Amino acid sequence: MTATSKRPFPFLGPASTSDAEAIRDNDWSAFQHLPTVYDHWSLKPWSPGQAGYYWYLTFSDPALVELASHCQTELAHDGLDPVPLDGLHLTMLNIGRTDDVTGHELARIADAGRVAVASVKPFRLSVGPLTGSRSALRFSVTPWDQLLDLHRRLRSATAQHRDGSRLAETAEFRPHLGVGYLNRRQDAQQLIKDVSELRELPPVTVRVHEIHLVELRRVNREYKWENRAVVALG
Repeated sequence: MTATSKRPFPFLGPASTSDAEAIRDNDWSAFQHLPTVYDHWSLKPWSPGQAGYYWYLTFSDPALVELASHCQTELAHDGLDPVPLDGLHLTMLNIGRTDDVTGHELARIADAGRVAVASVKPFRLSVGPLTGSRSALRFSVTPWDQLLDLHRRLRSATAQHRDGSRLAETAEFRPHLGVGYLNRRQDAQQLIKDVSELRELPPVTVRVHEIHLVELRRVNREYKWENRAVVALG
């Protein structure tokens, strides 16, 4: 993985984490300025058999599934490996590789996470419009304030049982919801044009009421996960 691929995207955060238009504009502006986009699977390689533990938000809201399905269909010619419609998610935090986290540690992390979010009430997010990154297409997610608070809580809870220096800082967290991963390097101009034609589709509202601690694997050109814990908010 290159140094560039490890940097958050967009590199600079929005002017406001509570204003939806500021977040959406920042996402779109960063994507529009990319001269080239890359093959996700090469940009972020995994070793054979590699697996990891992550904190995830997962979604099955019918309106979101319909929006994602429509965008995937419209962009099928753009070298896109779609995220399965039953696998729509927002990555909160990478905990570590499975071969580096014991079962006892994982159970303690889950318990710490449960305590950390016990006072957080369920909340709603707006998902959309469509935008992109260096190697994927994704929806903007707004607002960020509650997601940033959730990230801080989960990071702090996880750091009780993992080396905190190995966990992503909340300042580097860029909430988004993936639609698909690009499977070839290409000039970004046509892709940006194709995405722009879908940006008039209205955002949808989803409800966040639980967090999943998952074991994630990469199978061919798709991510698959199994729940290791489901933690309810509030």
